[in-house]
Amino acid sequence: MRFEVCVDDVEGVLAAQAAGADRVELCAALSEGGLTPSAGAIAEALDSTTIAVNVLIRPRGGDFIYDRHEIRAMRRDIEAVAAAGAHGVVIGALTADGDVDTAVCRQLIADAGGLSVTFHRAFDMARLPREALAAIADLGIDRLLTSGQEATALDGAPLIADLVAAAGDRLAVMPGGGVTASNVRRLRDLTGAGEVHFTARTTVDSPARHRNPRASMGAATATAEYTRRRTSQAAIEELIAAAGAR
Repeated sequence: MRFEVCVDDVEGVLAAQAAGADRVELCAALSEGGLTPSAGAIAEALDSTTIAVNVLIRPRGGDFIYDRHEIRAMRRDIEAVAAAGAHGVVIGALTADGDVDTAVCRQLIADAGGLSVTFHRAFDMARLPREALAAIADLGIDRLLTSGQEATALDGAPLIADLVAAAGDRLAVMPGGGVTASNVRRLRDLTGAGEVHFTARTTVDSPARHRNPRASMGAATATAEYTRRRTSQAAIEELIAAAGAR
């Protein structure tokens, strides 16, 4: 089994590497479901690690129906990511009818050149999952990330198992969403998937000694400015051990 960790900073990349993960998906704004990280974050991550770094290409939160300006932005981001030396990109686009937007995806794949391409969880909003899988495979995409169109991958395990069987050796189907040390082995057994995607997040206190409790930077409570979400090396190690696949 191969293990991909979703991270949003260089510290997370290093934690994943130290814990024995195979690959990271580098994002920003995980509270939004993940957005494209900054050029600086990408460069620093690539300079700091030896494991594969795939970069999320997503210009905003919300749906996966993109206008021409957003498409141009994604194409420029892919060009920058490729120039920086990333190993892969993570993309996805849908039509208003809930089908894979093959025209947009084809442009993004062309811009990626020889980089590995993953189709992200936009798939989980697709109208017809089996037809969407076929479209993604026909595009030549290497990997599909999915929760099986449910809140968690464990809930979506029956569909994921069907997708794994239907995909065969055309692409990897990678469960993601709520994957933990307590369910990863069961998920593997139920789906037959050879890869999993997960976060391993923990909350740590800010090092700030001076704190202003009256102001908030857009969070629900002012205390959010004085906590940090971090990737836990120990949690990654625990999940890999629990999978029993090495």
